[in-house]
Amino acid sequence: MATRNIARPSTPLAHADAPPDAVTLLEEKSTQLYSLLCYCHGNGPPQQEDAGPEHRGNVFWLASELAREVMNLIQVCIPRER
Repeated sequence: MATRNIARPSTPLAHADAPPDAVTLLEEKSTQLYSLLCYCHGNGPPQQEDAGPEHRGNVFWLASELAREVMNLIQVCIPRER
């Protein structure tokens, strides 16, 4: 059985000069974070075991940064009720 592709294909912006909106950025960042964490843990032994502690630290740093960006984008996309 083929494995499911968890990352959506890259698509060009509708207008080359228009920056992506917060919802699009949230979708992209959360997909990137999900893919990164699936790579690190997955369904079997972690893929990065042979990378060494420095690279593992960098991968978790990246995951942390992506998670922070996702949390910030959620605040933009979902306004708080007062």
